[in-house]
Amino acid sequence: MSCPDVSPCGGSAVGTWTVMSSCLRVTGSLNIAGFGLGCTSVSVTGSLQVSGSWTGNGDGTYADNTTTSGTEQITIPAACLFVSGTTTTCDRIGGPLQALGYTSIDCVDAAGGGCNCTATVQQTGSAGLLSSDPQTSGNFTTPNNVVTTDSGAKYSYCVAGEKMTWTPQTTSPTTMGTIVFQGGGTIGGMGGATGSGGHEGGTGGMGQGGGTGAGGRLGTGGGAMGGRSGTGGGNGAGGSTVGPVQGPCDIYATGNTPCVAAYSTVRVLSSKYTGFLYQVRKGSSATNTGSGGTTQDIGVIAGGFADSAAQDAFCMGSVCTVSKLYDQSGKGNDLVVGKKGCYPGTASEDDYESSATRRSLMISGHKVYALYMNAHEGYRNNTGAGMPTGTGAQGVYEIADGKRVGPACCWDFGNASKENCYGPTGSMNAIYFGTGYWGKGMGNGPWFLGDFEAGVWATGSGPSNAVNNNLPSSTMDYAFGILKTSTNGNTPQYAIRVGNAQSGNLTTAYDGQAPATWQGKGGIILGIGGDNSNSSFGTFFEGAVTAGRPSDATDAAVLANVQAAKYGQ
Repeated sequence: MSCPDVSPCGGSAVGTWTVMSSCLRVTGSLNIAGFGLGCTSVSVTGSLQVSGSWTGNGDGTYADNTTTSGTEQITIPAACLFVSGTTTTCDRIGGPLQALGYTSIDCVDAAGGGCNCTATVQQTGSAGLLSSDPQTSGNFTTPNNVVTTDSGAKYSYCVAGEKMTWTPQTTSPTTMGTIVFQGGGTIGGMGGATGSGGHEGGTGGMGQGGGTGAGGRLGTGGGAMGGRSGTGGGNGAGGSTVGPVQGPCDIYATGNTPCVAAYSTVRVLSSKYTGFLYQVRKGSSATNTGSGGTTQDIGVIAGGFADSAAQDAFCMGSVCTVSKLYDQSGKGNDLVVGKKGCYPGTASEDDYESSATRRSLMISGHKVYALYMNAHEGYRNNTGAGMPTGTGAQGVYEIADGKRVGPACCWDFGNASKENCYGPTGSMNAIYFGTGYWGKGMGNGPWFLGDFEAGVWATGSGPSNAVNNNLPSSTMDYAFGILKTSTNGNTPQYAIRVGNAQSGNLTTAYDGQAPATWQGKGGIILGIGGDNSNSSFGTFFEGAVTAGRPSDATDAAVLANVQAAKYGQ
């Protein structure tokens, strides 16, 4: 099927336009660099159809009521299946790639290796352009005979009489053909500029972004902002704790499994901790790697909750990022932005600091902020004082947003290498939260899993792609997960337990033999894999690592403490 492009001529795009016909062909390379796979692009072919209407208003706003549908064929080479020291399978790779905007992707083994995938498109908004975040309204301009929306979508166009014709401008992959609209009335007036159109720009690639609260959103990275001069310094304006507040680390200490790393931007986790919770940076950029601008420490108010008013006053009118997470265990294992690792792609680049302001929440009537992490963002400590090493037993708990999760590798929290590189199975014991390429539980996820290196496990001691029908999806606003590791005689063990930070009890999804002998290294990671694989994302509220494996009774007491804090209230 041949789908010729429009000959751009410009004209007024103001009015309500109803799609008469469409003929769009998609071909070329699809950018998947943001997924942490063993390749950065795959080949795609297919066709799309557009129906519905588009309205351009005289004030430069628009309403996109179109529906784009179609089918695409994606060819994935065998090398792409390599993920952070292990290999995934065709039946696992489709789910994460849906994050590009596909409704579904079904992949089967290809002759000679790799995968052949059939992808379906069914989206409202962003006419004719596959999008992880299709837009149904916004602002538009028409320079150089190109309709350009504020979301970055571009269309060469020509208005002739009552007909307007578009060709989407994409390069990764290329979209050829037209969407033909019939005019149905004029709204004000905004003339089109003269010039020439053409194919430029791109739509591929997984970036980061996300709406506050539910449903993570993928987009393109933020640009730098002008920085203010100065160097970091803790001003102490955030206050300090007022009286002892019992937290999870008090419970762990009573159970003889003390916290050795504990972090939260929300609240105090130990009655013995009297320091600041975290540090914020302003006057740098959304993509800073740990420098620029000025910093301020954020402490707590009465009740042990973060002093959000101090943060608001400091960050007002500026890009504000979290520059440090203070360790509340007393071990001094503070987390700062992670540095480049040994895995290719964005993992081989230094990480960015995460937004300090993108996600606010209420807890016991107090406004606080979460650590809102996008892809290419992560925190690390490679000194890890007091962390379990070798076969040393360990516990990890975490509270995360179950409605905003990533599909890639690896949004982890826990024990990892100190060299920013991967190793053999057993050299990590970190809790993973997301959907991912490996093991899975019931439903569509997300799930709390065990990242033990060279695979991520939902159950058992065999291959990491096993399915655990006892592991529920954790889709709640405040998902609670536990990973415990130990050795019984010569047999390595692990347990995965999950719950809801607002109500209910724990579910033991697995408690049994691990796939390999534990070889803990003692580094600490948050939001990344051991080799700095930084292609996923999530929202972190609090969590801790313990020396020793906590009892089930201790787990229950910690969950009760969390629920008593009244997240979301």
